[in-house]
Amino acid sequence: MAPRDMDSLLPQLLSFPPHPPVPLADVAYDREIRSLRKVLNDTPASLLTAGVPNGGDLLDILDPSINTLPFLYVLLAHSNAGKQKAPTIGSPLWQKALDFLRTFDSVQVRYVGMEFRRLVMFVRDVALAGNKPIAAVRPLGTAILRLDPSGSCFTSTHVVFVHLCLEAHAFRAATSILDKDIYEFPSLTRTLPSGDLPCSRHDTSSGFITDKSELSDTITYREPLHYFLYGAMIYLALKEWRRAILFLEFVLTAPSKTHSSHIQVEAYKKWVLANLLAYGEVPSSLPKTTNSQVAKQARTLGKAYEALGAVFQYGISKEHDVRRLNAEVHIGHQKWSSDHNLSLVLQVLDAYRQSTVAKLESTYVALPLSEVGQRTSPNPNDHTETAQYIAAMISNGQINATIEQTGNNPGSWVLRFGSSPTQTEQHQHEEVKKQVAKTAKVAEYVRETDRKLSLNKEYISWLKQKADMSAAANAGEDPAMTLEQGAFEDEDLLSGP
Repeated sequence: MAPRDMDSLLPQLLSFPPHPPVPLADVAYDREIRSLRKVLNDTPASLLTAGVPNGGDLLDILDPSINTLPFLYVLLAHSNAGKQKAPTIGSPLWQKALDFLRTFDSVQVRYVGMEFRRLVMFVRDVALAGNKPIAAVRPLGTAILRLDPSGSCFTSTHVVFVHLCLEAHAFRAATSILDKDIYEFPSLTRTLPSGDLPCSRHDTSSGFITDKSELSDTITYREPLHYFLYGAMIYLALKEWRRAILFLEFVLTAPSKTHSSHIQVEAYKKWVLANLLAYGEVPSSLPKTTNSQVAKQARTLGKAYEALGAVFQYGISKEHDVRRLNAEVHIGHQKWSSDHNLSLVLQVLDAYRQSTVAKLESTYVALPLSEVGQRTSPNPNDHTETAQYIAAMISNGQINATIEQTGNNPGSWVLRFGSSPTQTEQHQHEEVKKQVAKTAKVAEYVRETDRKLSLNKEYISWLKQKADMSAAANAGEDPAMTLEQGAFEDEDLLSGP
């Protein structure tokens, strides 16, 4: 029976979890929290937002880290009640929402997925309405990892978070989520072991982030494409080229029936530029798993970028100066700008210059700075700019060289190259340790996927039929007849007596 007043409501809201704390078995925990959720669903919003004895309201009494469900319901009731006067950044309701996202109980929230997502969107909308998307970045990043510390199960909140980071130019903050590899998508409940409860201990987060949990909105093919394209754009802004290329290849190799999407075409253009920035060349083909029609259409619509890449690579191989590439960049200026890739193209231009300087290191022991300018600078006669540019490359460790200053005229100075530095054993050891740890993590997820598959009813049925066919073949019977009989037996078992 739904509570009618605050006196009858408050004891029910505080009844779970038990106080003082008492360990509950999974079945009992599940039963009690579902009972509390029913009470909350049956309680009118007007009662949830009503005052309490001695002043204040329920948000002043409830603790989001303990009373996660009632606190969330009351918070949402207040947010709906205040629509005529929308909450703002810094308002009491906004602060309560941030408190919740920072401290909620990660097990209790598994039972109120839809309400959790509503609060996520509330925080996003208030931040955007106040023209301060940055205000929602840290709270949502914290909430994603509080729900799933591994960050490995893709949800609709991932997309919301990364898009906010782009809007706010909060690129470094975005890596708290982007650096965590995605291994899983929300599970279909029918594929999970029947005894598992949301509150149970799960080996991976897809055990409780399921289609029925509503902790994620429905995932279509578009959401992962958006997430990985946004993520790639953030890594490009951070000049983490290789990670950006990986994300772009996730977009390009996404399943597609016939033709490429606009997102995949945009990913291809950035993929060409990212490869030039990372490796100084564009691979001759897309990843093997790319749909052939996607590859064909992306390359057709990305011809200008392929032409830029061809000029870049040809110029490096023939040791041409930067003028031809400069002309190609100038011709396509409007194209790069309308595609929102002008900044990347200008970085490609700078990468060309760096590559030509680095190539001198493999050919010469020393070279007058004036000659270096003639070979690499867009303004060969500006020896001061050339000297500053080379000094910056030396300082950043891009070349192993020194500048010998003979007089006050930079044109008379000499760039003297040294032997290329090699990685220390310690650095190599650290890299190996990172790769071993990453491989072990992937292996863990593979094992868990195998375990889930082995518990799947369809898989078990298939194994049984396969065993029956093998036994029939050994007995000289027709395996096809055995398979057909097995199918009828399964149907009888399901239909009951």
